[in-house]
Amino acid sequence: MDRSPRATRARLASSTDAVWGVGGQIGVAVSKAVTNLGTIHIEILEALRSSPAGLDVYELRARLTEGGIQQHLDRRIRDLRDRYSIPRRKVGGRWVYIYEGELRTPAPDTGRISRTLRAEVLHRAQGRCQMCGRSVSEDDIKLEIDHKIPRSWGGETASENLWALCQSCNGGKRNYFANFDDEMMRRILSKRSVYERLSETLRLHLGRPTPSWLLEFVANSTDFQEDWHKRLRELRYPPIGLVIRATRRKNPSGKWESAYQLDVFKDLPENHKQLIKDHERRTRVGD
Repeated sequence: MDRSPRATRARLASSTDAVWGVGGQIGVAVSKAVTNLGTIHIEILEALRSSPAGLDVYELRARLTEGGIQQHLDRRIRDLRDRYSIPRRKVGGRWVYIYEGELRTPAPDTGRISRTLRAEVLHRAQGRCQMCGRSVSEDDIKLEIDHKIPRSWGGETASENLWALCQSCNGGKRNYFANFDDEMMRRILSKRSVYERLSETLRLHLGRPTPSWLLEFVANSTDFQEDWHKRLRELRYPPIGLVIRATRRKNPSGKWESAYQLDVFKDLPENHKQLIKDHERRTRVGD
């Protein structure tokens, strides 16, 4: 098969295959709108369309002609989501991207969680609160579905931004988030650099613990991080100079949870990503 960009675009643009879309409706797989997309966008579409069970980030990257670093891959998938339904779901212990078809008229995000979406999140939780770990069967709790990143911060009503919490943890999370400035968090979460998102979130609680689950959400808000803990370690590198230590805090249920505390903050240099790469290169040479 000819896998050149022109041939790939032609195959997708002329496709009339029917696929099951969101809610079980049948839609046209890929329309002639693909002619306005870049080569990598087209290759991503073809790879996902040819793999109904979905592809994780490693498999998808391997299918692309030029590969590409993770941040760029995630950004292109976000671009495609303006036109296509490409949710990220946990299947068999791994997160995969699944192509569900072309969007018809994008529906506004009202924040309403459908019964289908609710069932998916509850199934993923396996009867346990995803914050404290207590279970419905053993601890007589009730689970509620809530947004990880609040809609007031720009969070979407999508599977990857929803989790199941017990009433105690959900109430405590809401009280905790009530102390945040929504506009400030929207600005932080809109930053392209994961290092900026993490450092600015930690800065909001300078000298106080920030729960790990919040940092994980912030790290993954714009592009999925394979190892967000490593991004924290990199902020400690001498060229960056942030002083961050692992600690813990009590969650709303009274259980201890992991956290990180920023003790010394410095503004990140504009070239902070390059400084981190240079430091790692020097460290490897020194070894």
